[in-house]
Amino acid sequence: MKKTHFLCLANSRKYGERCIAGIELSPDSLGRFHFVKENERPKWIRPVSWHDHGQVPAEWVKHIRVGDILELVPVRACPKGYQTENVLFVKDSLRVVRRADLSVAHLEQLAEEEGSGILGNREKYASEPEVAHFSRSLVLIKAADPHAYFCTPYNTKPRLHFHHGGVPYDLPMTDVDFFNRMQEDPAPLEGKEAVFITVSLGICFEGKYYKLAAGVLAV
Repeated sequence: MKKTHFLCLANSRKYGERCIAGIELSPDSLGRFHFVKENERPKWIRPVSWHDHGQVPAEWVKHIRVGDILELVPVRACPKGYQTENVLFVKDSLRVVRRADLSVAHLEQLAEEEGSGILGNREKYASEPEVAHFSRSLVLIKAADPHAYFCTPYNTKPRLHFHHGGVPYDLPMTDVDFFNRMQEDPAPLEGKEAVFITVSLGICFEGKYYKLAAGVLAV
């Protein structure tokens, strides 16, 4: 069966399970991978399950980290409104090929400069009328002045404050691996040359689609 490859750029908590997403890759005859683009933008893919919100059982992806090159056997594309990246896949076909050797230059090729803000505006959420016109729900950005912190006692709710395009953002951080690093290191971004964030648009909550820091890569 035909396999699809992608660079994992999001490994996020979702309804107690996971949301995995990344940018599609095309392998060449020498085993090297090249980024795939669609309409001049990186082509994103989000493997989803048959659950109501597409969440993938955590047991299936417990071995996966942001920065891994993954492969799966797709069943079919199943876009759902603004979540055009969704793809159903064969159970147990999702596996790690290898760890990607990523540089700042590599990630800068994938990061987008959005003059109108991140995913449509400069707020921490998008409204229902805005989302009705969206054709995607994921974007990679290069963050300025990033600061990860916990907003509640007992280190349970991590957030990420950063600037992009001169605009300050403060988003919930749902990256599972980065959350674990924060438990051990109070300043996990200190001394890093560059920080890249996968921003994902969440499910509607009280008429708002909140933006989430679903993947963090510090290099």
